[in-house]
Amino acid sequence: MRIKTYVFDDVKRGIEVLKKEYGPDTIIVDVKENLKGMGNDKFCEISIAIKEDTGKNDSHLDNFVKKREDAWSNLMKTTLEKIKQVESELLKDRLKMYPLPLRSFYEKMLKNGLHAYVAMDIISELFKELGELSEQTSKVSYFIKEMLHQKIKVSSITDFNNHIVILGPTGAGKTQTAKKLGVMLSALGKPVSVILYKSKEEDASEVKKNIINVITVDKKETLYHIVEKDDTKKIIDVPGRVEVQKEIMDRLKDAKSIVVFSAGSRDEKIRRYLDVYDLKRTMGLIFTRLDEEETLGHLLSNLILLDQKVCCFTTGQGLSDIVMPGKDLFYKILLEGNRWIQEEKR
Repeated sequence: MRIKTYVFDDVKRGIEVLKKEYGPDTIIVDVKENLKGMGNDKFCEISIAIKEDTGKNDSHLDNFVKKREDAWSNLMKTTLEKIKQVESELLKDRLKMYPLPLRSFYEKMLKNGLHAYVAMDIISELFKELGELSEQTSKVSYFIKEMLHQKIKVSSITDFNNHIVILGPTGAGKTQTAKKLGVMLSALGKPVSVILYKSKEEDASEVKKNIINVITVDKKETLYHIVEKDDTKKIIDVPGRVEVQKEIMDRLKDAKSIVVFSAGSRDEKIRRYLDVYDLKRTMGLIFTRLDEEETLGHLLSNLILLDQKVCCFTTGQGLSDIVMPGKDLFYKILLEGNRWIQEEKR
């Protein structure tokens, strides 16, 4: 297959001529309009994909299909690259109209991982709200912090009246998160039991040291019995298989869920996972392993774009490594970088 370009004075007429000549299934790969010719004349260029005549029609049908699909793939790739380039140039041109403090904060947010569209949205809203005050760095700094507080919803995990089921994909850190929540809530005078369903036995010295009641079970009926036998609030860790998690949530009607993701999870993965669950019973999200990421701005992008609440963050394997969310923390993540990053990554 090869690409051939024709010149016409009108796009519509040109396409009609080409389809009449080469057939109704002619592949048009590019159209350029309003090109200047002699004087004030304008013309257009239409490029089409033409099957090369090899003299072996039927025997080369598969080869023709392959080349046709390759042509479409190349066209799609080129088009997407052009769109990305145009978007980038538009963002740059738009950014030039803003005062220096806004441009500076925008660059810092991008450097620390915030999605470009989210960062531009924040800058645009600040510019509309502040006007001439956006020339003052201190004013911009204050209002960015307040805007993050408005855009990112926080769910309190200390004020709960239900059992909590820890959900999330395999490897997200659910078991360690369940124990961390148990330690934190016990320290706040809110006694809880941590139930690990199909998990390894816990280190007895660790359990005693942190004064939390950890129960390991390997049968769902045992789990249900323990949950229902007394009023002590339970934090329940379940395996990463979605069908098991849904079954347990369906049985425990009065329970709320918290969904745990590693800090490296991006919005599409989170979106697909959340689509499985009844979000009306979800308290919010927890992101683990902040210390394993170079930047953390993408976490805030996820929360804003997916319109989800955040309960807390965790930074390592220690049972006290819980970071509570708030506007000061969001501000530091966006403008000061990842303070928890592992030393060997610095």
